[in-house]
Amino acid sequence: MNVRLVVSPILALQLSTCVSGQQVSQGGDVIGPPVSTAAIAGGEYKQDLLHRVALEEAAVRQAEDAHVSSVTLGRTYVQLGLLYQDVARWERSEQVLEHAVSLLQQSSVPTDDLAAALGHLGSLHVEMGKLRDSEKEELEALKIRLELGDRLQIARSQSDLATLYLVKQKYVKARDLARLALAEFDTNEQAEALDKISIRFALSEALCSLKDCPSAIPVLKVAMDEAKATLRPDDFPVGLSEFLLGYAYWKSGKMAEASEYLERGTALMSVQLGWGHPAYLRALKCYAKFLHESQNVEAANIVERRIRQAESVIDVHSMQTSQGMTGFAGVR
Repeated sequence: MNVRLVVSPILALQLSTCVSGQQVSQGGDVIGPPVSTAAIAGGEYKQDLLHRVALEEAAVRQAEDAHVSSVTLGRTYVQLGLLYQDVARWERSEQVLEHAVSLLQQSSVPTDDLAAALGHLGSLHVEMGKLRDSEKEELEALKIRLELGDRLQIARSQSDLATLYLVKQKYVKARDLARLALAEFDTNEQAEALDKISIRFALSEALCSLKDCPSAIPVLKVAMDEAKATLRPDDFPVGLSEFLLGYAYWKSGKMAEASEYLERGTALMSVQLGWGHPAYLRALKCYAKFLHESQNVEAANIVERRIRQAESVIDVHSMQTSQGMTGFAGVR
């Protein structure tokens, strides 16, 4: 299964409450595991991502030169926009996805291609904090899918909206939408593993936000088992499921279990995000806060040292591909 690296807004939301106002201490000269290990592992994955970006940029140029249909070109732009999102080039991703939407809107009737592009753009806008834009796009995508009558795609829009309403702190609405989507994903044979995993992330966050983290634990255990059974061991959702399970244990007062899963989760996340992705740094800050709270100052200092090193040498927003991430004729 080809797993994209788009970081779920669920993680950003959960970690924003975890690290809000937190400052990384300037001490911490404790000697621990090599702090470059995560960066090296993640760096290899980043290079693969950048190579895929360059290939997709070339595919867009080729499609434009061939004067393909607006639908075909729109689909190609969607894939490029998603890859820009993978490497945290959010402004560039926004430009490309907006152009994809404009191309797909040229069809005489609304299509699921358009609904999917709107959903991707809405999810990106959640990450960027543009919640009003996101809600407009996600509701439009849902409207199209309701007209088309595809239950699986309707559930995917419900899943996207659940995440949006979590960020807007409309937790009951998010929980109810997540349950609706989960019911469809668990019974629809065409649903993908990532559908079932990501909706459980959303449902668990809704439950925790409603002060019911203990009920989130079994939900996350199912998500973790699904991830381990269907994905590669180092795929991002595997590490994220362990991390979120640790978070739920932490907020349920079960510190021993929390320690095990938070440590393993951050280690697994480093394989694909250790090059300095903002979500990985948030996860490390959250883990450091947990370690301080559990009086493990030495381990917290090691984690904070790793954070400082990553923040001092990596600016994900200035990353360039070997092609320079140049613009395209259709995007201004």
